[in-house]
Amino acid sequence: MNTRPPFAQADEARADFAAIADDLDFIGKRSKEDDLKISSYPRFHARPLIRRIWDLEKRSGAMRGALLAFAITSIAPGPSHAATPSLTTLVNFNGINGWWPVAGLIADASGNLFGTTAGAGVYLDGTVFEIAKTAGGYASAPITLVSFNGTNGASPEAGLIADSSGNLFGTTMLGGAYNDGTVFEIVKTASGYASTPTTLVSFNGTNGSWPAAGLIADSSGNLFGTTSQGGAFENAYGFFTYGTVFEIVKTASGYASSPTTLVSFNGTDGGSPFAGLIADRSGNLFGTTLEGGAYNDGTVFEIVKTASGYASTPTTLVSFNGSDGMFPASGLIADAEENLFGTTSGGGSNGQGTVFEIAKTADGYASAPTTLVSFNGTNGASPEAGLIADRSGNLFGTTMEGGAHNDGAVFEVTDSGFLPPPLSPAHRGGRTATAGASGLWPASTAG
Repeated sequence: MNTRPPFAQADEARADFAAIADDLDFIGKRSKEDDLKISSYPRFHARPLIRRIWDLEKRSGAMRGALLAFAITSIAPGPSHAATPSLTTLVNFNGINGWWPVAGLIADASGNLFGTTAGAGVYLDGTVFEIAKTAGGYASAPITLVSFNGTNGASPEAGLIADSSGNLFGTTMLGGAYNDGTVFEIVKTASGYASTPTTLVSFNGTNGSWPAAGLIADSSGNLFGTTSQGGAFENAYGFFTYGTVFEIVKTASGYASSPTTLVSFNGTDGGSPFAGLIADRSGNLFGTTLEGGAYNDGTVFEIVKTASGYASTPTTLVSFNGSDGMFPASGLIADAEENLFGTTSGGGSNGQGTVFEIAKTADGYASAPTTLVSFNGTNGASPEAGLIADRSGNLFGTTMEGGAHNDGAVFEVTDSGFLPPPLSPAHRGGRTATAGASGLWPASTAG
């Protein structure tokens, strides 16, 4: 743990951030169109530094505020109208038991809820928590399963998955032996959970850094994910690497202690995968990169499963070109016919982001996306999260900005062409790693 005064550490982090801003002085030399492209670039790449500033200020008492985990309790509709929904605050985080829960929740078979907070806890580096299901509802305070201490990880900004034994798995964006992030396991015990995480992997930069997304697992328990930075290739400006896709192999005694780097992105084939992966019934992996590709506007990629493992280079399915979208910050979902759907946080006909489909063809995938929606600001802007779909094929998502008050929107896309897979008792809510009825894991639809 760093024992320097928190404000000094925060000032140091600001200096790091300012240095990056200085390095980005090429922005002013770019055309107006290119300025639009680059406008959201630092927001993603500087996120660990921004997190560091905010977290250190929180430690010094400069930032306060209640963050809460909540549930919307559904009330059965009346015969002719829907009842008013009711919101129950289950937990108010107070810093000591966590701060900034930016990821979603998972639930076990008993209804207990599990999640992460990106900051605070005993060592101020974030937590994994449980909210216990009780006879009358839920406990009013979280059980802190783990407080990260920097050495074993820091800033868990993604959600969790669990195996069939109830063991929890996740990533931390920072911390570990090299401060490049970790993959961890929290072991389920006879009496609850281990109080310290098992660090499966500490990223070292060369094999990846800053894993911003969560994990998926195959039927053998092998873990797969992305790192938003690190890997073998630096970008043209020399201050960021392009990121990786990795596998952590399940062994007879646990897990491999180092990741297998399946792909190191090189910019041309994509860069900075901030979102997680999905896989089809053959084990092929699919994801997005925020930047890179033919136009440096991001890509959708596939990593083909082979007889001996995985292809060492990604297949670029789509290179976004601005007019059809740019900067896909979120992951994909797939329908029953393995058509891929997602969002881009920018670009499109109005420059405000898109919802897109990449059609499955007889010999692979279409090389250009079908733009289902181009946001225009009024109906939303900058969709940085992924989609879900209902049993009728309607798509749902959020935009970070835009809408009537420019504070973001929740949207539905009807007649999307999404073909829902048949109902299956498989994967629900991130609890397990089993495949959905479409053969994709995680499963791609809601309810």
